Amino acid sequence: VVSKLVDALDESFYISFGVVEPTGKGILLALDVSGSMFYDGSLIANSNLFAGEAAAAMSMVTARVEKNYEIVGFTKGGTYSRPSQHFGYPSGISPLDITPRRRLDDICNYTRHLDFGGTDCALPMIYAKEAKKKFDAFVIYTDNETWAGNIHPFQALKQYRDASGINARLIVVGMTATQFSIADPSDNGMMDVVGFDTAAPNVMSSFIRGEF
Repeated sequence: VVSKLVDALDESFYISFGVVEPTGKGILLALDVSGSMFYDGSLIANSNLFAGEAAAAMSMVTARVEKNYEIVGFTKGGTYSRPSQHFGYPSGISPLDITPRRRLDDICNYTRHLDFGGTDCALPMIYAKEAKKKFDAFVIYTDNETWAGNIHPFQALKQYRDASGINARLIVVGMTATQFSIADPSDNGMMDVVGFDTAAPNVMSSFIRGEF
């Protein structure tokens, strides 16, 4: 590894944040931090990029360009921990120490060594509702090993909307293109993203802003 090249690529990555248009919305970002996010089956679009690396990069983009955000991870234990379908990995939500000042490689190393739990996609909304937090949008990044516990994500989103009075939106990003569906097709405030490429962030930002 040539350190000067690494530094140059790292700086280019940070400079690119300047072309990302902020949504101006309150966003709760929830990252799947399970081991499957960093193995060969999670490589994105025939690239050498793991789903965990892309999720870390997208969390940095949010931290750099948005003013009102929170980043959490699906951890073993943590807040609102409950049993999951993954034996030995109860589902919970924990705040993640991801800031605009940390390097991407540092964040990747941090997230891949967290004590992970099952990816229960209803938990971000349950957490926000019970903690009385105000978010306009929930964004979940996973490699598609998603599941729902005793409440489905669209039900948790409805309960959050009713409790907060905010017509919040939900995006679930399955970063590897396998079959899955979390969104309620009758709810135009929910979006599934299956697979991931360079067009996805702008589409997601437009959706969060309510442009379609």
